Amino acid sequence: MPTAPANWYPDPQKPARLRYWDGAQWTGYLVDPDKPSVVRYEPPPWGPDVPRGINVPLSVAVSASVF
Repeated sequence: MPTAPANWYPDPQKPARLRYWDGAQWTGYLVDPDKPSVVRYEPPPWGPDVPRGINVPLSVAVSASVF
């Protein structure tokens, strides 16, 4: 069965906002109509139970001192 291509579509839960469809499933990325340039993350309510919290890529810098 063909699926819709990856793109922003009306959120199945709240059609006034957009949710990103990755071509296979709904993601947690949302855009609200009052802030169209801000993408935020909210886990889909129908998805697997995942830990809640901030989902931000993390970079870690390690430095070593030479004595």
